[in-house]
Amino acid sequence: MDLKVSRYLVVTEPFTERQQLSLKQIILSTRTNKTWICDAETWKAIAEGKFSQLSSQMINDLIKAEILVSSEQDELAEILAQNRAAITNYNTLYLVVQPSAACQLGCGYCGQQHTPQGLSLANSERFLELARQKLSNGCYSSLEVSWFGGEPLLGLPLIHSLSPKFKKLAQEFGCNYYAKLVTNGLRLTVDVAEELSREYNVKYVEVTLDGTDIYHDARRYSKKGSPTFWTIFNNISSVVRHDNLNLKIGIRCNVDRRNRDGVVPLLHLLVKEGIHQRIETFYVAPVHPWGNDVDDIAPDPEEFAAWQIAWFAEMVKLGFNVGLIPQRNELVCMAVQPDSVLVDAYGNLFNCTEVSYVPTYEVETASHEKRNIYAIGDLHRGEDPKQRELLSSFYDRVEKGEYPCHSCNMLPTCGGSCPKQWLERIKPCPPAKYNIKERLILKYLLSTLTLCEVSLEKNKAPESNYPPTTKI
Repeated sequence: MDLKVSRYLVVTEPFTERQQLSLKQIILSTRTNKTWICDAETWKAIAEGKFSQLSSQMINDLIKAEILVSSEQDELAEILAQNRAAITNYNTLYLVVQPSAACQLGCGYCGQQHTPQGLSLANSERFLELARQKLSNGCYSSLEVSWFGGEPLLGLPLIHSLSPKFKKLAQEFGCNYYAKLVTNGLRLTVDVAEELSREYNVKYVEVTLDGTDIYHDARRYSKKGSPTFWTIFNNISSVVRHDNLNLKIGIRCNVDRRNRDGVVPLLHLLVKEGIHQRIETFYVAPVHPWGNDVDDIAPDPEEFAAWQIAWFAEMVKLGFNVGLIPQRNELVCMAVQPDSVLVDAYGNLFNCTEVSYVPTYEVETASHEKRNIYAIGDLHRGEDPKQRELLSSFYDRVEKGEYPCHSCNMLPTCGGSCPKQWLERIKPCPPAKYNIKERLILKYLLSTLTLCEVSLEKNKAPESNYPPTTKI
């Protein structure tokens, strides 16, 4: 078989270890997430196609890692075919319910418009019927419901009434049922968490903290201007300390240029309180346009990627679980899943979680009604397949070369990131695109050195600024 070097590789610059003279390089196949470490001369032979200089065992290893592939293979077509197959074979019906359009917070970077509207009983029954239709038309083994907002815990009575019906529906079709919830945390008391877990099959809850109180309260304050940090933090602390509670808690920290210095203090506070190892996930997300203009505060992707490496190093030192190398992502988001749907409190249907309640996306129809340009229908008129295709056709657009994903070596790991943002001509590439080489070296350090020997300077420049030879 004639071979070529895969286009889906990340290769670090040559580096040397302490007291060693030979140069090494780390190679990551983003198709398989397998890493391979070799000396610089070996990589030079591979890169130049001089495969006769390699042993047969080495060639076999490189083929298994998909570092080398058939010279006749169209790799982009192969990746997209695998992604489409994963979509076809996905056996979980994923539903998102926004029980309320209300939220207690007045976050400046939020693009939503909040109102007291709640999902009506009539629309709840219509949505259950829609779920029934989707289960009967597909081959599903699981039903997953995500309670989303606004603030979903402001619609707790609806969660009480709908959850048993979702569970019964799943049983009727022989499906497993589980749920998750995304909340600001103000109402996440131990009693509420126990009820969500024990009665309503909620397995995972994500809460947002934007740094310690001085940072968080300057941006995630109540609509009356009151601070919220300590209420949320104490709720998290109480819930994760509850030993008999079968509920995993994740923390998301939204960051822009104003609160970037609040991440490390928050990490230290979690350690000081002794709860950092009880947190299932902790991740930092850059603030990005959400139907609003945040250009003055949102970090550039390369800028955020540099910050992230410093945070990763700090998390490693403090004993957090850190996922350094992104895994293969064949299902980028609900937008590409043919049956996944979100219902908002007004009964509108979407295949994206970032568009409901956002006034920027509303237009006036000929009959003087307001319509969200991303809505794929509503519970009265049903779904419009053509509207769904606005986002679900994402991989077709990638294949046609409409987006840079067409030629990006990171496509297998991010799946393209965000169809909506690409459609809006916003570049949504994840931080790993810009700091994956630093991540690879950090992971290598962790595998070869003791923790006390690991040292990375804060705010180190992105990998594009590495010198030709790096010493670690």
